[in-house]
Amino acid sequence: MMITCIPIRKNRIHPGSREMFTLLLAGMFFYIIAGYCIPAAAKEQINIGILMANDTRQNPVKGFQKGLADIAGNCIEKFTYTIVNAHNQKHRLPELAKKIIAAKPDIAVAAGGIEADALMAATRETSIPVVFLSVSSSIDRGLASTMTAPDKNITGIETNDTNITAKRMWFIKRILPDAQKIFCFHMPSNVASVECIKIARKKAKELGLKLITKEVETVYDIQNAAQMIFRENIDVILINPVAVIHGTLKDVILPRAMEQKIPIFGYGMASVEKGAFASYAGSRYLNGKQAARLAHKIAHGESIRNIPIETPEKYEFVINTWMVKTLGLTLPSNAYKMADKIVEIKF
Repeated sequence: MMITCIPIRKNRIHPGSREMFTLLLAGMFFYIIAGYCIPAAAKEQINIGILMANDTRQNPVKGFQKGLADIAGNCIEKFTYTIVNAHNQKHRLPELAKKIIAAKPDIAVAAGGIEADALMAATRETSIPVVFLSVSSSIDRGLASTMTAPDKNITGIETNDTNITAKRMWFIKRILPDAQKIFCFHMPSNVASVECIKIARKKAKELGLKLITKEVETVYDIQNAAQMIFRENIDVILINPVAVIHGTLKDVILPRAMEQKIPIFGYGMASVEKGAFASYAGSRYLNGKQAARLAHKIAHGESIRNIPIETPEKYEFVINTWMVKTLGLTLPSNAYKMADKIVEIKF
């Protein structure tokens, strides 16, 4: 929007018209603000349906809500949210996605990748736009053909978590130079997991590491697999960016890892908050705030096909010093210099 200012000479304004001029200027300002916030195509009440796989999605959802609140702080429009949580029951996601779409929200929001898969399927016969907050392998999983020009009813934030698996392996090698055997829970039915393992195998070979994987599909599988983890056979557990696996981190994987004194390397601050000694990823909270900007454009009538998929504006390498000390790890002196964030979270 371009605003042209017209200079006015003081001696041409009648003293009695100053108040009228002020009111006129205020009216123009209100018109500009209102025009930006609520164009003709937008609604004052925007209904948003959010689908979550489990509680690990809280951070991006909170970031999304805060982002919209910040953007729309001076606007007339109001956002209402209906949040549906599958509580780690992956099989329920298609059913819950249909429930959200049946309510005909103005925008459907997928907190993560498996939620995005479910919402895309549920909106196939509708024009309801979908925004995802943090998705790994968005192109490989078929959400779009390209990131620059979405060709479906969906856009959002691509975490790049599969691609930066190599960077996580690099960090492990740098800060735990004696580690040789890296263990991953692998979910073959999950596209992101398949891509991560592919990249991890290649990077492990480059770094002279050994990658050990265990296939899992359910929480029960993860529980059984966790009991087979022993310090003699594994140096580090690398968590793949898969909701079901990450959802068991604190209650299933961490207790066994602590018992066996095995460090866990995760993805994002949420992993550290659930027991990882270190992590590398874009902030899920900030990803949510970033996605809010895309949703706001849609609320203002912008075609979703004109809103490219974005990647995180920042990636963070985080170290939890309490976990480092508890596990008896000795990190090189430069490890803390590389960290973007150093925290002390006790368990």
